[in-house]
Amino acid sequence: MEVYFVRHGQTIFNLINRMQGWSDTPLTEQGIEDLKITGKYLQNTKFDAIYSSDLKRAMDTAEIIKNENLENPPKIKIGSNFREIFFGFFEGSEAAKTWGMLAKPYGCSTQNEVSEKYSIEFAREVLKKGDPKHWAEDTSDLGVRIERAVKQLLDENPDDSRILVVTHGAYIETLLLKYFKSNFDSYRAFPDNGSITITNLNKDKFSLKEFNIVPK
Repeated sequence: MEVYFVRHGQTIFNLINRMQGWSDTPLTEQGIEDLKITGKYLQNTKFDAIYSSDLKRAMDTAEIIKNENLENPPKIKIGSNFREIFFGFFEGSEAAKTWGMLAKPYGCSTQNEVSEKYSIEFAREVLKKGDPKHWAEDTSDLGVRIERAVKQLLDENPDDSRILVVTHGAYIETLLLKYFKSNFDSYRAFPDNGSITITNLNKDKFSLKEFNIVPK
């Protein structure tokens, strides 16, 4: 089956650079306009199923794309298997300030520096260990949710389906790390808001076709 993963549109927290995992803020006007462009890009693509994270920014994104689609799109299926990583105690905090504190013991000042010096997985561990409430998730925690999502797609859809999944940035990044790590360096970037990543999925293989398509 062909699976299109779309990152939700720009939100208020994206715009002001605050930590946004399970916390939710509305799509910005720019985010909505960008998603209409994504929707028009996909308007003649027939989807056999549409799935969305159960966070509102993703559900709103899915609705906007569905409303632009001309191919009689199906009802949106909403589920927690497609939900973003949880930042725990740090939800809603200033990203730069939070990472300045967390990265300092490792000789770094930003999340990107920690990821470059060590790894993305290590940076997620740093955040999880630094959470005083012990709520934050790491790559392994999110990976369990992604495995459930992949199984759900395979169980609920025929092999020749084309599926739209509206989800989140760290979710797509972790999906690439988990299933396509051998060529991850070629795609070492965080997906843009409203971007499209296309994969092929069956019970024996998961392959990456295109990453981070940003319609204009």
